[in-house]
Formats: sequence, C-alpha cells, structure tokens
Amino acid sequence: MYRLKGKVAIITGGASGFREATTRLFVRHGAKVIIADVQDQKGIALCNDITSSTNDCDNSSILYGHCNVTDDTDVNNHVDKAISKYGKLDIMFNNAGIAGNACSSLV
Repeated sequence: MYRLKGKVAIITGGASGFREATTRLFVRHGAKVIIADVQDQKGIALCNDITSSTNDCDNSSILYGHCNVTDDTDVNNHVDKAISKYGKLDIMFNNAGIAGNACSSLV
C-alpha cells in the first residue's frame, strides 16, 4: 500500500486540479510532499486537509511553499527546502501551468 514510503517529492502546481489529486495520492502512498504553487490559499487549505485526515500532527508529510516556476530562485529554494527538511529529494513532479501566449514556433 505504501509504494512511495520514504520518498520525498516536490509537486509544482500541486494545490489544484489533477496535481492536487497527485499530491493526495503521493501522501497516501507514504511520500513526504512539498507543494510548490502560487495559489497560497488553496495550497495551505490542502495541507491542512491532508494533515487533519491523516492524523499527521507534526505536519511532516506535507508542506506548502509559494513558488513561481518561472523564477529559478523559487524553484531552487524548494529543492533546498526538501533537502534541508528531509535530507533528500527523490521526485520532481513538474506540472505547473504558465498563463499567457504560447510560442507557436520552435527556434
């Protein structure tokens, strides 16, 4: 049942959509998850919901951090946070969406 036990993951955009479902699934399978998202209220609410439903009183299985994936410093800070808190990083689930006009050609 705990296929991800002992693994540490960062999920970009993990506060909503299918990424929220992924966050819940990873925690359910034993992973320590850091949600990296710009949706602060949703990210904090998700952490609180997961913490209360898993009896994780010390909040060790789920963390939220504000992260704009278009800013390398934000992303690097989350990697550093994972390593500092858990000693490693096993999984980067990179699925944050970026709004705006998409480039229609490759150069």
